[in-house]
Formats: sequence, structure tokens, C-alpha cells
Amino acid sequence: MGTYGIVIEGQYDEVALTEIIKKCFSMEVEIIPRKCGGKDKLITRFPAYLESFRYEKKGSHVDKAIVIRDAHGEDPEKIKEIMRGKIEKRNYPFKVKFIIIAQELEAWLLADEEAISRVTVDRSGKPVPRVNESLESIPQPKQTLHKILGEARVAYTDGVAREIAKESDLDKIEYRCPRFREFRQTVIDC
Repeated sequence: MGTYGIVIEGQYDEVALTEIIKKCFSMEVEIIPRKCGGKDKLITRFPAYLESFRYEKKGSHVDKAIVIRDAHGEDPEKIKEIMRGKIEKRNYPFKVKFIIIAQELEAWLLADEEAISRVTVDRSGKPVPRVNESLESIPQPKQTLHKILGEARVAYTDGVAREIAKESDLDKIEYRCPRFREFRQTVIDC
């Protein structure tokens, strides 16, 4: 069993990304999340969280650490450059990778309307329509997901985010959100 440390922005990221990472593997993985409380706090706090991963497995280190941040309209490569600069003089006994989601995690959740519908039908009896636009180009996919779920009379909660992620087809996400391919490959390349 592998152990992954993930540094993420908040609660929705924790529950959804934990499910998505688990789906990337046929074996069991342990995921140790560290929530930062938003994108700006993530940039300042992630180096300390990476340090904490040195002693996470009964005194040993995690196998891999992934720092995951939403782009929120910013250039993903510039964000990665800033993040790499914050740890350039540090050495870790595990791989550290950076993933920037365009624009927010909810773009990935919107990719599989059948998964969303399974969740909404179970809760309210109402399916949801497909979003027919480039998901990674939607400036605020969280608002779009809120609207779609609201029309189905389902509130967007961390539990709903977890269920959608658990129900999602990763191949559909990758097809509709090309940057997801980088995330998936980063997760499985350990």
C-alpha cells in the first residue's frame, strides 16, 4: 500500500480529490490530506506541510506528496514556478509534485453529468443536464455546479462533492478536461 500526502485548499478538495486519487489505483492507497484554508494560504503553508510528511508513516515519510491548487484564472505555469521557488533549497525523501487545476476542482466534477445525476436522482429524483462548454474555460465552475445542483434541488456540500467524485468516470473527466491527464499521470507515477 502506498502513502500519499496531499496539500489542498479546503474541505471540498479533500473529500473529492481523495476519492479521485483512490480511483486512479487498483490497489489500496493511504491518503494524508493537509488543508490550507484557501489558495493564498496554500502558497504560504505548503512547505511546512511537506515537512510534516517526513514523519507521517510511524516515523517514516510518505511515498509521494502532491500540492494541488486551483488556478482561479491565473497562469498555471507561473503558479508552479512560484511554488517550486518556495522549496528549491529543500530536499525531501519523497517526490513532490505540483498540480494546478484549471480553473477549479468543480470543472472536473462537471465533466460527468451522469455521475452528478446519480447523486441528484438519489437525493431529489431529478437528473441534471450536460454542460456543453469547455469546462476548463468556465471562469467559475463552482458557481455553475451550484446552479445545476440547485435546479435539481440539491445543495452543494462536501458530502455531495465526495459522492460526485466517487461516481465519476475518470476517462470522461480526462476527455473533457485535458489538464486532468497531467493530474492522473502524476498520481500513478510513483
